[in-house]
Amino acid sequence: MRKLTVMALSASAMAVAVFGMNASAATKLNLSVPDAASSSIGVAAQEFADQLNEKSDGELEVKVYFDGSLYGGDATAAVTTMQDGGLDMLCLSTSWYSSFDDSFNVISVPFLFDTVDEEQAYLNDKASQPMWDAVEGMGVKFLAPWTRSFRMTTNNIRPITKPEDFKGIKLRVSGSPIYQVFFGEGCGANATPMSFSEVYTALQTNTIDGQENPADVPYSSSFYEVQKYLSATNHVAEAWVVGMNPDKFDSLSEDMQKLVVETAQEMQQWKKDYDEETDQKDIDFMIEKGMEYNELDEEGVKAFKEVSKSLYPKFQEIVNNPDLWDATIAFAEEN
Repeated sequence: MRKLTVMALSASAMAVAVFGMNASAATKLNLSVPDAASSSIGVAAQEFADQLNEKSDGELEVKVYFDGSLYGGDATAAVTTMQDGGLDMLCLSTSWYSSFDDSFNVISVPFLFDTVDEEQAYLNDKASQPMWDAVEGMGVKFLAPWTRSFRMTTNNIRPITKPEDFKGIKLRVSGSPIYQVFFGEGCGANATPMSFSEVYTALQTNTIDGQENPADVPYSSSFYEVQKYLSATNHVAEAWVVGMNPDKFDSLSEDMQKLVVETAQEMQQWKKDYDEETDQKDIDFMIEKGMEYNELDEEGVKAFKEVSKSLYPKFQEIVNNPDLWDATIAFAEEN
């Protein structure tokens, strides 16, 4: 009886050891995003991580880090940090990739697409492939492009209904020079690039008058506390680049590599659907908090499109990729 007891204890100890080995075998991955957990990209990144953790049956353990916390809020440093292995996975806007390759400016051309459906079709078309090839050329494993809702404008001066309404407004813009040309030269705003982590304080202290982002950003960042007007200018629909450190990707088994890529690609539609469901809720919330909301009428949209097209020669120089430019403009005109 004593011998059986010892054998049973030994078997139990072995099971614990094996379980411990399996538990510790999970590959831990960090996934970084620039915005808050409640933002569209924050929610989508968490869903992406949850799906990977569940589908991998414990082989992957993905944790999401929000507000650019793993790269000090400096989006331009995020890509180099991922290249160097400091970040495993990263969701970052195409506008920030333009700091490394001018081609990425092409998707920031204002009023290029009329709907997010058109943008999604472009992201999945061969016309946009040079951008994703460029991501790989930077030493980043490209996983998928995700759509982004159209960008709106908030400010404390006046509602935006036509290009002239931007005159004199100190407007925070992303790092893409397309924004500086469009808002500055085209619309007369004082276009001011600024790290996103500084925007709330800059709005609060009137260092700047306004900013432009999809609706979920002023909502999740509480800009409604320091902004009066919310205008659905819908001037640009950028994209999110979902990338990964290539060494970390290569360290995964073939099954896990396939899982990561397929799940990232499937998440494109998930995020688009999520945005369609929540954008209006975010807008309604900000109205309840006291913001004044307006949409552009037909004449306003026409005026903005004319401004944008008048700047196409400068935009084309900024993009600095004639083939990509021609393919993108052709796609937009045909769809």
